[in-house]
Amino acid sequence: MFNRLFNQDTPFWRGMGRIFDVAELNILWLLCCIPIVTAGPSTVAFYYAMINLVRGEEGYVHRDFFRSFRQNFKQGLLAGLLLMAVGGFLAADVYIAYKSGKGIYTFLMVFFFILFVIWSFVALYTMPLLAKFENTLRNTLIWAFTLSIKNLPQTLFMLFTVVLALWVCHLLPGLMFVAFGLVCQSHARHMLSILKPWLPDPSAPEEDENAPEEDA
Repeated sequence: MFNRLFNQDTPFWRGMGRIFDVAELNILWLLCCIPIVTAGPSTVAFYYAMINLVRGEEGYVHRDFFRSFRQNFKQGLLAGLLLMAVGGFLAADVYIAYKSGKGIYTFLMVFFFILFVIWSFVALYTMPLLAKFENTLRNTLIWAFTLSIKNLPQTLFMLFTVVLALWVCHLLPGLMFVAFGLVCQSHARHMLSILKPWLPDPSAPEEDENAPEEDA
């Protein structure tokens, strides 16, 4: 009985191992985001390791994380800084218009809020795409916008999970060490479904020549 209880191949221990991997990636992501400017490459690495985990590609998640962090540092840094600058600008505009009163400011608030939502859509897809495909940042941003609109129901659900995680962590800060890992895991499942045409089974003999090159 004890051998069965502590057998690591049982569903219980495999599930516990998956929970530990998700929490480990969550903590690594938080630590590597501490300088703020490295949030971009850290998020790319977060998605890279999580997508590999969800796909069932066996390995050590921390090795996948740091490999992607090194390989995608420059592009992830540029993408992160660009997205943070644009997002901060739009959020500030929404806040200023909201505080300024009615009339034209109400129109401006709605206008900038719509732009902020579109920015959120692009940001949701940019990091996973950088994690799994080699492409220029410009093409990645365009592809992120296209996919976010084409898969709008999934995009809205992904955005909802981010907002929910932020709200929950605001109420219970200790949950930040696992909540974002669960969100990333959920996003990875959705991204695998969305990107299925460009992420064939590694054992498949043929590849789509028109697909962006998958990042190793």
